[in-house]
Amino acid sequence: MQRPLLRSTIAAAAAATPAAVLEQESAPPAHDATIPEKSLIADIPYLTAGMIVLLMVIFGLEKHWAFDIGQDGSLSVQSLIAFGAVSRDLVIGAGEWWRIALAPLLHASAWHLAGNCFALFFVGLRLEPMVGRGWFALIFMVSALGGVAGSIYGNPPDIVTVGASGAITGLIGALFVVSFHHRADPIEQRMMRRTSLRFGIPALLPLVVATAGNVDYFAHAGGAVAGAAFGLALCAIWAADGARPDLGRLAGVAALLGLAASIVCAAVASTRYAAYAAEAAQFVPSAEMPSTLKAGVQRSAELVARYPKDPRAHLIQAYAMVEAHRLHDAEAELRKTIALAPANTAGRAIRNQAQGMLAAVVLDQGRRGEARSLAEPACRDTDQAALRRILKQAKLCD
Repeated sequence: MQRPLLRSTIAAAAAATPAAVLEQESAPPAHDATIPEKSLIADIPYLTAGMIVLLMVIFGLEKHWAFDIGQDGSLSVQSLIAFGAVSRDLVIGAGEWWRIALAPLLHASAWHLAGNCFALFFVGLRLEPMVGRGWFALIFMVSALGGVAGSIYGNPPDIVTVGASGAITGLIGALFVVSFHHRADPIEQRMMRRTSLRFGIPALLPLVVATAGNVDYFAHAGGAVAGAAFGLALCAIWAADGARPDLGRLAGVAALLGLAASIVCAAVASTRYAAYAAEAAQFVPSAEMPSTLKAGVQRSAELVARYPKDPRAHLIQAYAMVEAHRLHDAEAELRKTIALAPANTAGRAIRNQAQGMLAAVVLDQGRRGEARSLAEPACRDTDQAALRRILKQAKLCD
């Protein structure tokens, strides 16, 4: 017979099936005669527009080659890993350094892309005419690397991330620093600071108040530090009578070399695509995945038979066995789920949920010590709030 704890735990787990796995301006003052006139054509942010188009084209290619796309339009974690997503385990643990030149150009969904392009447009509108296209591109590249470094350093080793937000936050940091340079007149300075604060505060404040969700704020912080530092260096070499910083062409060449490196890294990623595709074929497609564990009970045997290496199929099977009071069989399925769960953020979510359910199963059999050990990861997982609450009530969490 099931005890109340076991029933409550399974009910919490059944709530969701884990996915395989985010200006008004006053009149301008009289022109300062010491400030050189800028070319109107040169002030048009062509490079910013080109970057936005490039990011959109890349995302279109992602969607075309993705193994699976969720109902919300998000690309599967397996797809993102194949394309070049970063994590500490993938970059440092597996030595796949080519990922650092690809992840900042990738996006997980159309909404993710739209948000970044929106910020890039307004920041580029202010910064690109001020520093020139060569320096603007180089700041983007350096900030992208800073964002990857921040993500790898700050996130758990299995968290997989993509996106240009680190690079864009670096542009925001550079924009704020450059706004204090004497080259900008007071009106320009105010507009630059207003834009940088408008986008910079939402990008960094959640990290300060310890709220993250699905956004990689460590990448934001890394990019902001890199961009601000680059902005300081730029101001230091900026001639007093220069319309823009010197060595713009050299900066542009360096940025083009970075783009060339990304192309080479994309070629490396393409050689591994077939292996990732074969692995992804073993997972239940989003269109076939039941919305909840309870909804999948009738199909659990079929899903395990068709996708024996997908831990989610075994998790649904385990739930069905618990519902049928086959606790020993459920324990075996849950242990298989844990063993099959991949070593990334999607795998962590599945593994923690399975361990929480398994803790309830073994506690029902009187093995409290083992249950406490199994419950520990679920007790720390903030994404499993209902399961954590039940485990705490059973005194399985400290």
